[in-house]
Amino acid sequence: CLTAGYFPMGAVIVNKDFADDFTSVSEEAEEFPHGFTSGGHPVGCAIALKAIDVIINEGLLDNVKSISPYFLQRLNEFNEYEHIGETRGIGLMAALEMVKDRATKTPFEGHLNMGDKVANMSIDNGLICRPLGAAIVLCPQFIITKEQVDDMFDMLHDTLKKSF
Repeated sequence: CLTAGYFPMGAVIVNKDFADDFTSVSEEAEEFPHGFTSGGHPVGCAIALKAIDVIINEGLLDNVKSISPYFLQRLNEFNEYEHIGETRGIGLMAALEMVKDRATKTPFEGHLNMGDKVANMSIDNGLICRPLGAAIVLCPQFIITKEQVDDMFDMLHDTLKKSF
């Protein structure tokens, strides 16, 4: 989200205890070996800083805070599906885990590629979601409206009814 995928850039935030552990190990080894091909690139950093500025100062976080309870409420509708073993989400990011048997959480056989199958069928219904193994991930834009949340989940309901 820092550069919308237009430039390789990432960031990691950790709590103080975790950071202290990193520092301690680094001091013992006299280095903290890590690096990335585009790490510290001035153009990438400028893009990321501007993106953070827009997210904070143009109300995107306010929209996420406002819309996410409704987004997560709609997500919970999928817990009623026989082949959805779990839904999980935070903010505007969610995943649905597909299983052969919900009661035992028995997964589908790998060769069925259920994540890919559902993601491809979703595209046919106008929705883009990301397959991750037997799960699909939803990550709508921070500017999404309540009506668009409804459209997204209605498309996913339609897709899942056709998938299983």
